[in-house]
Amino acid sequence: MIILSGASSLSAFRRQKLLANLQRRVASITSVVAEYVHFAEVDGLLSNQDYVTLAALMAYGASEQKVPTEGALLLVLPRPGTISPWSSKATDIAHNCGLQNIVRVERGVAYYVQSDCELTEQQSGLLAELL
Repeated sequence: MIILSGASSLSAFRRQKLLANLQRRVASITSVVAEYVHFAEVDGLLSNQDYVTLAALMAYGASEQKVPTEGALLLVLPRPGTISPWSSKATDIAHNCGLQNIVRVERGVAYYVQSDCELTEQQSGLLAELL
C-alpha cells in the first residue's frame, strides 16, 4: 500500500463553516483543517518512474495550500468493501498512464482538529459523526 498526501480538501469558506458547526457541538475546538489522502494498492513493486507518475496523478487542486498536520486526526474513508466512483475513475486513469501494477486507488479525507483541551472518546465520536 502506498499512501500519498494531497491538497487541502476545504476552501476557506467551507473550513470556517465546518469549524462553526463543530464548535456548536464541542466548544473547546479552536481549528479544523483537512487534506486529501490517497491510498494505492499495488501488485508488486513500482519502479521509480511509476512512483513519480502516480505521485503526479495524485497532485491536483491547490497543492500550494499545504495543510498543517497538528491536532487530533480523524480519517474519513469509503466504507470497507465498496469501490467509490472516484476510485474507479482514478484506477482507470492510472492504468491508462501505464501503471499496470496499480490494483486500486482510493481517496480519503484526513481532518485535523485542534482543541483547547484533549478530546474525549465521546467528543471524538461526535465529531466523526459530523464529518
